[in-house]
Amino acid sequence: FDDYLRALDVATGKELWKGRLPAGGQATPMTYAIDDRQYVVIAAGGHGGAGTTRGDYVVAFALKE
Repeated sequence: FDDYLRALDVATGKELWKGRLPAGGQATPMTYAIDDRQYVVIAAGGHGGAGTTRGDYVVAFALKE
């Protein structure tokens, strides 16, 4: 576990992108679109048992147009 959200290629498992989170992201990401732009949102709260940074955040990333 670490403080990153990653996008992986489903076919190869290759890492396509990663974004740093202010705390551990042990949560299920959500996605939505506004005006044809897609966003990915994750709650970053960390977890003491996983050894990740603890916090209280909701982080959104905009995908490339």
